[in-house]
Formats: sequence, C-alpha cells, structure tokens
Amino acid sequence: MAYEKCIDVSEEIWKDFEECDPREIAGRTGAHYQEGVYHLPFLDRTLLLSPGRRQVQAAGSPEAEPGFRLCLAALLYLLHVNPALLGPRISPLELPGGATFFRGPHSLPGGPLEERFGWDTAGFLAAGKKLRGEIRPAGDAAVALEVFPGLVVEVILWQADDEFPAQVSFTLPAHLDRFWFLDAVWGLLNLVTQEVFHAAAEESS
Repeated sequence: MAYEKCIDVSEEIWKDFEECDPREIAGRTGAHYQEGVYHLPFLDRTLLLSPGRRQVQAAGSPEAEPGFRLCLAALLYLLHVNPALLGPRISPLELPGGATFFRGPHSLPGGPLEERFGWDTAGFLAAGKKLRGEIRPAGDAAVALEVFPGLVVEVILWQADDEFPAQVSFTLPAHLDRFWFLDAVWGLLNLVTQEVFHAAAEESS
C-alpha cells in the first residue's frame, strides 16, 4: 500500500496524539500550543497540528496537502522526541543497527541528490538557504537543516569531477534512535531529500 496523505497515518498514532498532555509536549519540544492547535516550526515554515480534527496544515497554505511523510514525522516528533537529549551528530550508519538497516529498500537517499546536484553545488546551497539551513564547512558543500526544533539533519555534498562521481552523505543526532525506530529515521531522511528537491525547483522557476 502506498501512503501518500495525512489521512494515511495510523489510527493508533492519532489516538496517542489526542491523549497527550499539551503542556508536556510544549515543554519538551518548544512547540507552541494555542486553542487546541500545536504550532510547530518545520524548516522554512510552520505546521499547524490539530489533535481534535486529526489535521496537519502549513500556516498560510491551509488547502495544501502536507503529505504522509511530513505528517508522520511531525507527529512522531511531538509524541516522542526530547531535543535536549538528541546528542552530537553522527552518520545514520553509526546508529545501532544502522549499517544493516540502511541497505537495499532502505538505502540512504543520497543517490537522487548526487544526480541532481553533483555538478551544481551553487544550486544545492541555494536550496539549503531557502530552507533556512546553515552552511557548514564539510565536503564541497554542506547544509545543516533544522527540520524541527533541535532536530538537525546535515546534508554533505562532494561534487563530481572527471575521476569520481558525486557523493552525498548525511549526519543526524546520535541519540535519535532512543526516540524513533530506524524506519522513522529513514523516513526523515527521505523527507529532507524531498524538501531539498522542492526548494531547488522553486529557486530555479
């Protein structure tokens, strides 16, 4: 089954979200809660999450469908993540079980980024800046993206040349696996890749 929309998020996750104490979530994550709605920063925008209506919207774009990946990641962040305990950044392959998990169908999503930006570091950095990323001194170009408060994913690009193909790697918080299973981590990296592509398309249009 293909999961594409917010409505495809499981009943169990929505039920857990409805039953949570808003004060606990706001205090732990820094999300703002007002009149039954959480206001959650996400890259260059703010998400509005309503437990009562089981709805996720982007502020200023109420009709836009956020998509399954974003809705699931936002809900799992609010339900489980404590940004204060995420730790330093490491490769996803260094997470417990990561070297085995991130293979085959769960391979890290660097390939599409390598193909798109292997000869275009300027476009890569422009997309990162559009998402309010921080330029980092790694590889030939690197951007640290604060996906949600305190949850930073770094995307590092080594540009292609006449001898070597482009290469993309990621870093993320060392203790993210304390809060999420590895399939959720994989979903997060795919979400970041998707957002970088969208930002690049908007920059070039």
